[in-house]
Amino acid sequence: MKTNSYKFLVLFFFIIRPLYVETIKVVTYNILNFPEAFGTQRIDDFAAVIEHLQPDVLVVQEMQSQTGVDLFLASVMNNLDNLFGAVPFHDGPDTDNALFYRTDKIAFISADYLTTPHRDIAEYTLRMIESQKKFYIYSVHFKASQGASNETIRLEEATRLRNHLDSLTAETNFLVLGDFNIYYSDEPAFQKLTGSFANNNGRSNDLVQAVGTWHENSDFAAIHTQSTRAEQLEDGGAGGGLDDRFDMILCSQSFFDSSGLFIMPESYTVYGNDGGHFDVAINYGYNQAVPPDMADALHYASDHLPVSVTITDDIGYSVPEGDIVKIWPNPMETHALIRFPFFDDFQNAHITVTNILGQRVFHSETQDPMGVTMRREALPVGIYFVHITVETKYQTHYYHTKLAVVR
Repeated sequence: MKTNSYKFLVLFFFIIRPLYVETIKVVTYNILNFPEAFGTQRIDDFAAVIEHLQPDVLVVQEMQSQTGVDLFLASVMNNLDNLFGAVPFHDGPDTDNALFYRTDKIAFISADYLTTPHRDIAEYTLRMIESQKKFYIYSVHFKASQGASNETIRLEEATRLRNHLDSLTAETNFLVLGDFNIYYSDEPAFQKLTGSFANNNGRSNDLVQAVGTWHENSDFAAIHTQSTRAEQLEDGGAGGGLDDRFDMILCSQSFFDSSGLFIMPESYTVYGNDGGHFDVAINYGYNQAVPPDMADALHYASDHLPVSVTITDDIGYSVPEGDIVKIWPNPMETHALIRFPFFDDFQNAHITVTNILGQRVFHSETQDPMGVTMRREALPVGIYFVHITVETKYQTHYYHTKLAVVR
């Protein structure tokens, strides 16, 4: 009884939030040459996946026609109801992007397209209906395959996008998502999008901060998105099992600052990937992330897995007024992301967590301006104090806040 009472008190002090919080789930999904590649045979599988995913915004790559958009809207997105609308098809070179959105939660404002030597990059401008807060989505499908020449084309595509993003204001909320066909974090195209340059307005952030070679590397098995199949099927999708992180969602720095919208980093999900299917089909044996019928649906629908994040109105998830450190989630159960204010001349930060006796239970030094992840380990239930020192080129900034740990 004492433990339950204590937990109740912790929750009482730390989860006082508005009665309504607006959240939007955004999903990116390469749907494999739809509808020409036996698309009608895959509709039931797509419908099952979407019903499970429950997206508010779905952005797809490898859409082939307005007929495909209409078919996917009617038979997949509105299979159970008529909540979704679609952006008119844009017929660029090769296959194209498409976007579907819940009309009761999202207002579609406009679509524009950035031309590249290979495929067009879609720019979608959307607004959350309740809060009237605007954000942009950039859907990419970069040049596929390994080799220096293909990396050069991907860099050209990424440069075209980064130049456009750098022209935006620092407060602009944007996502860059889709099928990047990138093999490792040091690939020039990825560095072009995520690197820090003279103008950082357009810098995109990797929510999972995965540094290294993703291709055929079991260390990154939990974020691989292609291929869902071990063998090639008649629709022409890739085989070989899960071994590449081609699909991902990157976001602007503004989603971590006090801009009114916030991305919950732990919401980043590669749907259906349990981390245990490296180099095998997604439905091989037992999948701990989804039921067997869903693993089958993912296997047959496409050779890619969907990736999702959740955007929320910052009023619901920001820390109390006057405290500009973000800890998410707070209270924490297994881990928490600790973020501090962003400075252009940031150099490093020290994060120390102490218990009520003043004993240090966690310490981290980082040169990553996105913050650090604190894992609970054997930390008992209780109230803890977070002390942060941020060093910039000419100043040192100090911050203090509280963290609750619950079971």
